[in-house]
Amino acid sequence: MNDQLALFIDFENVAIWAEQAFFDLKLTSLMEYLQGRGSVVVKRAYGDWARFSRYRDDMLDNSIDLIQMYSVRAGKNRADIRLALDAFETAVNRPQIETIVIVSGDSDFGALASKLREYGRYVLGIGPRDITHALLVKSCDEFVYLETVLGEKPEPTETPTSAREDTRQLLQAALSAHGKRGELPILAARLKQTMLSMDSTFNEANLGYGQFRAWLEDNEDVVRLFFKDLQLYVAPADFAMPEDFALARKPPAAGEEKPAPPPRTNLADSYRSVFDKVIAVDLETRRDVLRDIYRELSQRPGEWTPGSLLTELQSRYESKDRPRDRKVLLKVWQMGFHQRAYEYLGSTSFSTPVRLADDIDGQTTFIRRAESKFVYAVIKADLEIDPSELAAVLLNDRTQVDYVQALLDDLERRDLIVRDGDQYRLPGRSEIPLLDDPNLEVVTHDIQTVQLPGDLGRDVEAAKRLAKSAMAKRSHDFAASARDFLMACRVQWDAVERREADASLEDLRWYAASYASVRAGELSQNQDYAAAQPYYLAFFSLVQEGTPLWDRTRKLINPLLHYYWRNVAREMDIELAYTKSPAELAVQVAAHPDPTLPQKWQEATQRLAQVNPDVLRRVANQIRLTQADAPQATQVAGQIESMLED
Repeated sequence: MNDQLALFIDFENVAIWAEQAFFDLKLTSLMEYLQGRGSVVVKRAYGDWARFSRYRDDMLDNSIDLIQMYSVRAGKNRADIRLALDAFETAVNRPQIETIVIVSGDSDFGALASKLREYGRYVLGIGPRDITHALLVKSCDEFVYLETVLGEKPEPTETPTSAREDTRQLLQAALSAHGKRGELPILAARLKQTMLSMDSTFNEANLGYGQFRAWLEDNEDVVRLFFKDLQLYVAPADFAMPEDFALARKPPAAGEEKPAPPPRTNLADSYRSVFDKVIAVDLETRRDVLRDIYRELSQRPGEWTPGSLLTELQSRYESKDRPRDRKVLLKVWQMGFHQRAYEYLGSTSFSTPVRLADDIDGQTTFIRRAESKFVYAVIKADLEIDPSELAAVLLNDRTQVDYVQALLDDLERRDLIVRDGDQYRLPGRSEIPLLDDPNLEVVTHDIQTVQLPGDLGRDVEAAKRLAKSAMAKRSHDFAASARDFLMACRVQWDAVERREADASLEDLRWYAASYASVRAGELSQNQDYAAAQPYYLAFFSLVQEGTPLWDRTRKLINPLLHYYWRNVAREMDIELAYTKSPAELAVQVAAHPDPTLPQKWQEATQRLAQVNPDVLRRVANQIRLTQADAPQATQVAGQIESMLED
């Protein structure tokens, strides 16, 4: 394939999916993925940019051309024909571009993909797993799920057994095809192309593997791997090693367990999630704005208000042809605000004069104070502290451990954190932070009182085995799944208290959230709706946006929110029509003829607003985005937003 690509994004299709699936649609991740495949010389996105205005800066930062398509009504996608015409025109008039990338889940683009292939173009499709039509998938040369491109990393226990077995059968079929032609061993890269030609959705990343080789190594009961001339070759497991080849690695000895696949999550990913939540501004821009804020406040103390200063800086950047979005400037300002770098000369508001705090003795101190917000947020999320990884995320330089240590020392000196061995925690927080959250009392009580079988292991590996067993049962047996998750929680809890080296609070939180979800399902199934409610609220208290657990349990958010609200009606013996979207369910409840139901729904929603306001903000946005033409829907969105303001 040629290394030039043309990218066409059906933005309305994927943006609405992202909103409903609680994803942040970050185009930078998509562009980085495509740039790894070649030079993207045409980049166009189609949508009504009045409705998707919050995405425009990200699009422009990635030099994507925004093609305006005015909406006839909300939810009506009109980009199809224009996108198809532009893609076909590119294929006809630009022969140097051999790869056409279509980002959508709409089956209407299947015909376009087929026609482009007739003209000799390699068609790469990218779309959401849950909404992409099979017709589009089969029409492409290769199809990659958008969740994978955006960095979604499935847990090993979340990949369905059927999907893993299907890919193994695909591997065997591809090897058989090459065997019939006498082409074994076959180059790994060529084998993958054969597998893609048989199934355009094959992608090892969808199974949790970073490389094709890693996936092959984890299936060595099916294949043998060889090296020749520094290239990897593949053959069936019973294939004799030919001359001039060497085994890629020695097979395990009799009785020896096969090495476990690499972990699917790591500390750097967790740090990045926190960074994207609390800062999300690149190093150069961040430092530039912080220096300008310091300069103005040190030269003219008490003369600027936050609002007037940010307006002035925005104007300066535009005059110097360095425009910066006001949201970015506000993010940088808030870094210092949350770490007490400013003193307000009156009430704390955007219109109150402000000066630097008394203990800010220079520009370096000010910048460190502001950037300590990230380290504080990491500690607040109960994550392990690794200075080199923190430096890699904050400063793009993992050698800057001394700088990170200076931030930690400053936080400790200001009594915002306390040292606990070689780690840190917030003052007054228990060694097991779950004990500090009153919304988790029902879960922590269950964990502390559960009786473990005598023959059950008590280490981290035992907890993982229990969690894996619970995941396998959760779709068909809530009670058994809840029992296994609860025991996994207790085993992990004890391991954390013993401070075992690989016992992480993050895993404990995941087990606890998973337990809360299936226990709520079990009680709902038994029609004990009142008892289920605290478990739903415990789940949402644990799963906060911007934390690693949010990404890890994202697929559970919609169904749990749906049943949390649906149970309000069931307590009144009212059965609502099923919908996958909690936003649609909320509108359905509000329009119900029995006035008691909307009132009880508001009471339940108010409780949720106190536990997890970010989830409700997303729901309100979903309603406005997908049902803006319905007055009843707009009213419901307004009700939710008013609860968040109380």
